[in-house]
Formats: sequence, structure tokens, C-alpha cells
Amino acid sequence: MVRGGDTYSSVIGWLKILLPVAALMLLSTLFLLPRQGDQGAELPYAAGTEAGDATREQIVAPRYAGTTPKGDRLTLTADSAEPIDGSLSRVRAHRLDAQLDMTDGSTITLSANEALVDDEDKSADLEGSVHIVSSTGYVIDTERMLTALDRVDAETLTPVSGSGPAGQFTAGKMTITAEGSGGDVQLLFTGGVNLIYDPQDE
Repeated sequence: MVRGGDTYSSVIGWLKILLPVAALMLLSTLFLLPRQGDQGAELPYAAGTEAGDATREQIVAPRYAGTTPKGDRLTLTADSAEPIDGSLSRVRAHRLDAQLDMTDGSTITLSANEALVDDEDKSADLEGSVHIVSSTGYVIDTERMLTALDRVDAETLTPVSGSGPAGQFTAGKMTITAEGSGGDVQLLFTGGVNLIYDPQDE
């Protein structure tokens, strides 16, 4: 016959073992369950797949900002980008927008379907429906443009067309450069410039 004291001691002994085990199981369940609203939205990387393609790494909403020695500020943003050869120093950006804010108060904005951004060479190769707007009144379209990231220096690699204060024009090439060291920014058109003059009404 088992005495009451022995039964009580046995129950207490088993509870000392079972309760800590139950507590550990509850804690592990809490860590395994996903938390509401915390699905990695703050992470800049995402794994994306396309039909027939292996999983690839993407940078979501990348942003690049730089300043020239003169103080002009360049900002690049894109919908997404993919590291090339696993290096973040060279990425292919999709739906890229860029803005150059000059110290004299003028601005130049650019947009392109894609761009190869090379941080080591401090350059960006814009491709596909490159659209350029200057605060001085120029609206320009081309298919490819190479621009520096650390200074005011850009050139189109395909013919350009657009409009400006003097009217409609086409040209074989356009260059954006600063006149001398720290000089004013200029848009230079070369390679057979054709202009349809359109004087503005005073």
C-alpha cells in the first residue's frame, strides 16, 4: 500500500520535470510562428524568379547619391536592380531616374528603361528610351547615354531629338559638360545638327 506522502512526492517530482518541458515547447512555438506584419518588408534584397530562370537576387528600390567637387549633387533611384557577378559595385538597374542639381540652381533630370551602374568606374550607362529634361527649357530623347557619377560629364551614344528655347532639333550627339574647372554646365550638340526655328511670341 502506497502512503499518501509518497504519492504527493511523486506528483511533485513529475511536475518539476513536465512543467519546464512544457514551457520550452511553448517558447519554441512562439519563435516558429510568423509575426503579423513582419514579412521582411524592410529588407533591401528580394529573391525573384521568372519563367525558365533560376532564382536571382534583386535590390528593391535602390538609391545612389553623390556630390561633385564643385558641389553639384547627383541622385539615382530605380524600381529594382540586380548585382552583376555577385558584386554590389556593379548593378543593372530597371526603370532608372536621375536628377542633377547644380550649384547655380539649375537641374537636369534623366530617365531610362535600364542602366548599368558601375560604382568603381563612377559611371552609369543608360539604355532604352532615355529622356532628358533641363530646367533651361530643353527636352531631349535618345536611346543610349553614358554619364559620370562623380562629375558633370555625359554624352549620348546614339542620335538625339528634342525641343528647346529655339525650336525643334535633331543631332548626332549631345554632350553635357562643365565649362572649365567648376564652370557653368553646357549642353553641346554635334554631328549634323538640324534645327526648325520656332521664335516665341513676346
